[in-house]
Amino acid sequence: MAVTWIKTNFLGVRYREHATRKHGVRPDRCFSIRYKVDGKDREEVAGWASEEMSAEKAFKMLSAIRDNIKKGTGPKSLAGIREENERQAAAVEKEQRAKARDEVTFSEFWEKDYRQMAEATRTPRTMETERGYYKKWIEPILGDIPLWRIDAAKVEAVTLRAHKAGKSAGTICKIIGVVSQVWNRAASRDVVQGECPVRKVKKPRQDNRRVRFLSQDEAKTVLNALILRSVDVHDEALLSLLCGLRAGEIHNLTWGDVDLKNGTIHIRDPKNKRNRHAFITEEVKTMLERRHQGQATTELVFPTYNGKPRLWVSDTFSRTIDELGLNNTGEFTADGEGNPVPIRISDARQRVVFHTLRHTFASWLVQQGTPLYTVAELMGHTTIEMSRRYSHLAPDTLRKAALSLQGKLGG
Repeated sequence: MAVTWIKTNFLGVRYREHATRKHGVRPDRCFSIRYKVDGKDREEVAGWASEEMSAEKAFKMLSAIRDNIKKGTGPKSLAGIREENERQAAAVEKEQRAKARDEVTFSEFWEKDYRQMAEATRTPRTMETERGYYKKWIEPILGDIPLWRIDAAKVEAVTLRAHKAGKSAGTICKIIGVVSQVWNRAASRDVVQGECPVRKVKKPRQDNRRVRFLSQDEAKTVLNALILRSVDVHDEALLSLLCGLRAGEIHNLTWGDVDLKNGTIHIRDPKNKRNRHAFITEEVKTMLERRHQGQATTELVFPTYNGKPRLWVSDTFSRTIDELGLNNTGEFTADGEGNPVPIRISDARQRVVFHTLRHTFASWLVQQGTPLYTVAELMGHTTIEMSRRYSHLAPDTLRKAALSLQGKLGG
């Protein structure tokens, strides 16, 4: 079927009518433009009236093309004009996105992106700790600053504030770590570019090595108190104290790892790929026999209510330690009503936590003359250096070893 083109009052612009489609009361019109380029005739569709095209608009487009052809610059076709418009629109959009990114503050990114990601991937306790660091130390200084403006000096302002408040080197390093994680997350989302400012911040030297370990009387007191509050927590504590297991190792222990006949526990270490064996004492054997009720080898020794591994030590342990006063200095202050309040130990290395039980296991071994190499093997330390912290507990053993050479030269 032949197409009937109708001329307009604008030279080089014509239109045809759609057979059925209406635009208002008239048939929809398709406008086209005609021009010469490089001596050849060319015709292009400018658009339909229903797309807000008109003869006048089509003529303006045609005039622009003719002008470009005459000057030898710019697009010389409707397709070229459309491509140029798309490039310009993309450039504007890119500039607007960049401007929007430049205006994103630390707090805005924390709330709109990082927090949701962290809550989905962190344990509730870890997230609670991170949120505390953010609210107390990071937000007051970095919260309203655009991410791209944060530099090493501003991060150091955060660390200085925490240091003046008496926070330990370990805590300050963890605060810096949160800043680093937020920045790296923003970098992965193309919100910031370049090197993370934390890299240029000198981190305080930290000594998180536990100093505190329990005496035998203290250990008995703790276990006696725990058995009255939670059998599970008591049994976990006994296993750490007498076998040197970490909390995570205890929580992932299955009955297939326990060999009551040979008195050993197989401990898997997927992180360092360095498995080891712990040895079952009579006290631990009695406890495990009490817990074993014919469970399958794949079942956990200390399961949660839904049969999955525990993610952290129960608060029952810390509450029991607080009630026993093992983390108090022995001195008191007064509250608002004049009542005496015990002053708590501020040095984290001196505080009793669940890991103190594992530290006590190693300390007792060294005190009774066990070689450091043996202690390192039992503890699952990757290097002997990790066990050297206990060497001061065995001065008599070291003295005896040195003096064993006495008389070797025969006078």
